[in-house]
Order: sequence, then C-alpha cells, then structure tokens
Amino acid sequence: MPSSAAHRLHIVLVEDHDLLREVLREALAAHGHTVVALSSAEAVDDEIGTAPVDLMVLDINLPGEDGFSLAARYRAAHPHGGLVLVSGRVSLGDKLAGYAAGADLYMTKPIEPLELGAAVAALARRIAAGRQLPPEPGAPLHLHMRTLLLQAAGKEVKLSHGEAALLSALARAPGQRLEAWQLLELLGDNAGSKGALEVRLTRLRAKLRQIGAPDDVLRSLRNHGYQLCTPVQID
Repeated sequence: MPSSAAHRLHIVLVEDHDLLREVLREALAAHGHTVVALSSAEAVDDEIGTAPVDLMVLDINLPGEDGFSLAARYRAAHPHGGLVLVSGRVSLGDKLAGYAAGADLYMTKPIEPLELGAAVAALARRIAAGRQLPPEPGAPLHLHMRTLLLQAAGKEVKLSHGEAALLSALARAPGQRLEAWQLLELLGDNAGSKGALEVRLTRLRAKLRQIGAPDDVLRSLRNHGYQLCTPVQID
C-alpha cells in the first residue's frame, strides 16, 4: 500500500547484489518512495552529491568502503535522517557496531521486502514528525559573518568559517550559482578535491535544514556546480 504524501521519502539504497538490490528497490518504490539504488559507497559520492536524502538502506559488506564507514559518514551529515543497515552478519558485535555507527535499525539477511517496507514506513512517520517547518515565504535566512551565526524564524546554528564563506559566496553570486572550481578556489589550498568540497557542502546543507530550510536548499547542478535556492541576508 503506497505511503501518504507526507510520509514519502527520498531513499538511497546501497546493495552490491544486483538481484536483491532490484527486488528491494521495487518494494520501496511500491510504497511511493523515490529510490536511488546503488552498488557501492563510491557510487553514493558520485551520484548523490548534495541531493536530498531522507533515509539510507545500506548493506554492510560492500566493495571498497564498507557499510559501517559509510553509515557513520551519512549519520554525521544527516543527523535527523533514517538509517537502516541490512547484513548477513548476525553477531552481537556487528549489531552493536552498526548501532554505534548511527543505525536506527539493524536487519539481518535474508530480508523480506514486506518487512523492510514496514520498517521504512515506521521510520518515515518519525522523520515526517521531526521535520521542521520551512521559513515563511519571502523571509530569508540571515547570516552574521562576525559571529558566524545563521538565523531563520527564531532558530539559529553556528557555521564554521569555511561554511560561512561558501554560503556567503553562493548568496552573492549571479543566480546564486557557482562552479565547483570557484568554490574550491574560495576555500584555498587546504580545500582538497571535489569530493572534499561535497562533504563540506553536505554539512552546510544539514545545518541549513536544522533551522528549517527546505530539502532542496542547496542543489548540485550536473556539469555546472552548485546553486543556493533560498535568499540569504548577510551582514
């Protein structure tokens, strides 16, 4: 049965077994969720960028970076998102490691698609209830460069110097768009690769959402760069 509109999620499914990945993708999509199905942690970095993610369903035994490491990275960037770990590992130690990495739920294989759908539905209700209302239409965010405080609708969050610089540059750019090389140049020699830039932007996006900004407040534009999708006043 499809979920209500309020409970439909943007889900990233990471599973390296091709057939199981497709079965689980179809089961989650049947509930009305938008599902991006990938085979590795590296594919997550390449394909998702700063796109909205409400919940991740993640296999632990992945090629390259393992599921525990990816889970910890996801949890750091999405403190209020859902995280389901799926694994053939059944030991208590593995389960504890999964919960320590930030999992909301640890499910052991073989997994029934109906059970996964029910678990995701329960998490969707929690995520929907925890979502903050966006700022009033036309009411921009307010960034104080001296204190590094970002404020909106009575809420505030502290940014790092790098995050404030990125947000300020995007807010002032034509169309609020900048290319990746421009943002890397802004951050200086210590910024590193495009992947490191995406980590910074993911953290910034998470902080924007903490004060009620919409899910698509910071978009990754294929073959261009990034766009800020809300007004920001800067002083």
